[in-house]
Amino acid sequence: MHVRSVLIAVAVSGAVFYALGRYGQVAVPQGSAPPVIEPALAQGQKPPEAPRAAAPSAGEGVPNRPVAPQKVDETALRYFAAQGDTRRYEAELARLRALYPEWKPPTDLTSQGKEGDPELDRMWKLFAEGKYGEVRAAIVQRSTVDPGWRPPAELSTQLDTAEARQRLVNASNARQWEQVIRLGTETPAMLTCASVDALWRVAEAFVQTGKPERARDAYAYVLTNCTNPVERVGTMQKALATLPEGLVGALLAQERQNEFASIRDELARRHIGKAADDPSQASTAEDIQRIEALANAATTPDDAILLGFYTLHHDDAAKAATWFQTALARKGGAKAAEGAVLALGATKRYQEAEALGAQWLEADAANRKAYLDVVTALLTQEPPPRLDRGVIERIVKTVGTDKYAPGAGALGWYAYNAGQIAPAGTWFETALSWDRGYEPAAYGLALVRERQRDQSGLRSLVAEWGSRSQRIVEVLDPRRGRRSAPDDIAAGRRRTAPGASVEEPVARKPVPARASRPDGTPDGEVVAAAPARQAVPRARASACAGGGSAAGALQRGWCLLDLKRPAAAAQAFEAARRSGNAQVAADAAAGLAYAKLRQGLTAEASAAASSAHLPPAQRGAFSALLLSERFYAQYDAKDYNGALVTLSARARYAPETTDLMLMRGWSYFNLGRYEDASQVFEALYKVNRSSEALSGLTAIRDATQRNRY
Repeated sequence: MHVRSVLIAVAVSGAVFYALGRYGQVAVPQGSAPPVIEPALAQGQKPPEAPRAAAPSAGEGVPNRPVAPQKVDETALRYFAAQGDTRRYEAELARLRALYPEWKPPTDLTSQGKEGDPELDRMWKLFAEGKYGEVRAAIVQRSTVDPGWRPPAELSTQLDTAEARQRLVNASNARQWEQVIRLGTETPAMLTCASVDALWRVAEAFVQTGKPERARDAYAYVLTNCTNPVERVGTMQKALATLPEGLVGALLAQERQNEFASIRDELARRHIGKAADDPSQASTAEDIQRIEALANAATTPDDAILLGFYTLHHDDAAKAATWFQTALARKGGAKAAEGAVLALGATKRYQEAEALGAQWLEADAANRKAYLDVVTALLTQEPPPRLDRGVIERIVKTVGTDKYAPGAGALGWYAYNAGQIAPAGTWFETALSWDRGYEPAAYGLALVRERQRDQSGLRSLVAEWGSRSQRIVEVLDPRRGRRSAPDDIAAGRRRTAPGASVEEPVARKPVPARASRPDGTPDGEVVAAAPARQAVPRARASACAGGGSAAGALQRGWCLLDLKRPAAAAQAFEAARRSGNAQVAADAAAGLAYAKLRQGLTAEASAAASSAHLPPAQRGAFSALLLSERFYAQYDAKDYNGALVTLSARARYAPETTDLMLMRGWSYFNLGRYEDASQVFEALYKVNRSSEALSGLTAIRDATQRNRY
């Protein structure tokens, strides 16, 4: 009787796999009671509109399902109950109920039918431990000793199924997908709710062999017939990970009591993530509201970061900044910091963005890119913002390390807009050395050469760029208006020069063109740091050949200095000084002094000058340059008294420039010597109607009026 029941069960459950894999393309109707697919569906027939009450007839070649069996083999169920093996007990109970829907489990599984067979109990114990080979050996041994003994049909069936399942798992782990499908075909009894893992593996095999619809049917079988909540959610997770989204929707419709909320959350995240990466797409209001609710309720940063990038790329930077700040507060790390820097930059809060981005420079390449983009926008504002020396030095170091041409160009515009023309030109040349095709830097350099009245250099630039940039050609037009940072620099757009390899610029310290008012309010530009050396295109550098002699090295040094390559020039002058005669060595020392001064190395420049035999006029000009550098350093250190003394010393060698007079006025101002400051600013204003001088007079008036009250 046991054998007959097993044969019936195997024959009926065989329809499961055929419905899923070999023939089945039709999902199981919702509400189907048994956990097997009707044989008619397995044969590819169209399901009837109403559920059928009767199974197919035997004439169709499929045995009738046992409706009310006289006896069900409960051996395994009793053994697992006696051993307290809850997991296996539940699996066996589900299997028997699937095979025999009208069967009722006995109320006392520990006594009824207990025949007291210790050897059989040992076999079941070995089976429960997964020692299938030992079970086989025990069966053979007992059959040899007792030829009339036969193992219970339940044990044989379960052993066959377990071994087949083991082979299927091994094939699946080895990614032998055709083998997985073949094993499922040969042992369909394992494809039931008692072994959902086997169904998952078969579904994966269908996906991997290009049959996603059949995988969908396998998942649908679980959702239609199986009740374990964890397995149902796991099935949807598997489907979400393996199936096209179009096939997942029908499975979601089989949800019971909001059990797939986490799956719907994940789908919403997918939609928002795609739209965040592609601004041309938009997520639905339902998806956004769903993830916003999750983000507000969570303590983790992930959903806040996701919403931050979505809103940032869909023109709501202020909201994005709020989400990123929330993510940072939840330890969102480098990704949250990257988004926050970009969002703050998009809302023009550049200095906040720079300060935050500086903390994450070493975290990731994306963080460095965000920082460089935002400082490019920061530097190209007009009027230029007043920045602390530490900020400027940090920007210079990062731009130099990354050889970021737009950043070098931005430093050029920062200096240019602050009236520091020579440093601006050096930065523009540095940007071009890193990217020869970077037109904004070429345009800036053209303006610098025009301001410096370098007509030869300007015409050379126009000849090089005339066919590519109309605005560079127009620099020669005297009717044009004042130029400032072009839009493409201010927007922080980056262009990369493939294979660029240049020296890193060495910065001199920033020199403020104005002081701050006593109340700390910024009042004017701060001069941008200028790179002291930069690469020059080989075509120009080759003009400085000069030969291998000391005289040739001296000639090469002056040539490189003319090309504004002070570091390379210094090397050439050093070589000439070491190997030349007295006159060549003296001239090389003079050249070295100028090269060091161009690099901002005043102490080394002074030492080199002391060993040179400079003519009186040249010695005076050089002394004026050295004293100017000392003045800048004292002014930066807020040693205004010392700075004024240095200016007075410099006056013995050269008259004060307009910039230096302006800084003298601010030195008086910062010392509270308002009358002296007023005389300087009034003199400057009378000469050229300088807006900077007028700003100084306004500051004096404000300060004296505050003091009056």
